[in-house]
Amino acid sequence: MRLATRCTAWFVAVFAVVAVERTANAQACCVGASGLTPGWLTNHERALVGAQLRLSETWTTYPVEGPFYGRTRERDTRIEPSLFATYRVLPRAQISAFMPLETIRRRSPGGTDTRTSFGDLTVVGRYDFVRAGESWIPGIAVLVGTQAPTGRSSDEGTSNLAADVNGIGTWEINGGASVEQTFGHLVLHVTVLTGYRLPNKVLGEDQHLGWRALYLGAVGWVFNNDVMLMGTLTHASDGDATLDGRDAPGTGFRSTQAAMLVVTPLTDNLRLRTSVFTDVPPLGVNRPALGGTSISLAKTWF
Repeated sequence: MRLATRCTAWFVAVFAVVAVERTANAQACCVGASGLTPGWLTNHERALVGAQLRLSETWTTYPVEGPFYGRTRERDTRIEPSLFATYRVLPRAQISAFMPLETIRRRSPGGTDTRTSFGDLTVVGRYDFVRAGESWIPGIAVLVGTQAPTGRSSDEGTSNLAADVNGIGTWEINGGASVEQTFGHLVLHVTVLTGYRLPNKVLGEDQHLGWRALYLGAVGWVFNNDVMLMGTLTHASDGDATLDGRDAPGTGFRSTQAAMLVVTPLTDNLRLRTSVFTDVPPLGVNRPALGGTSISLAKTWF
């Protein structure tokens, strides 16, 4: 995949620049941000705002059933600039909002379609009962959030190839927990998150999307200059939906994604985050597999 090759080369170049030994006073950002939002606050920060650019392309499609995957002639290229912000409401509590703007270029044997529109708004709150590294007990945080249907759902698409469809069309309420601990330079992190979607109507029929689950594991290493190198593995799944009270088999999906990322403090209050990611075959069902890269920049206040 040409996009993946370019992304990998770009990522290596960025890492070579940011990983040069130097003095830095800012702390590396927490690992949990890689699974939920690029902007969790570190212990000494009060607020942040930032922007992210995410580039991705599909390279295969998982079938509805079976463990294998197959190549298709359809391709999606996505360009997703996003804005995010986080604020500390209590000494151990913070709230974060994330809004994407998605440009999707969909190619098929029948033609090409490109559309740009806002996706679903995500708001997540986090409360740290125990912070990682402050005692022998691992850091424990509770996560509660919602996803607002500000994007365009499947029944609202206006293009022949549905390139403007980028939302689930209903509210989602989610919750979960994360556990994190540090051992010198080493950071270990696990997050579990589940989401419940409210019932809605699609083309006059009652629809209820299945439960969503996300499992994230991460291993990170913080260098002496506060640069963090991190690897993550994320598994996501959606259960089958129901239509007019009847089960709709084959409407759920599963995917597993591996990522490598670098987080570096450019100054005391400016943080850079870069990543490369790809779905892992054959650990997927009923969805396109994609790979790509992202870069984000966050300004913080103490």
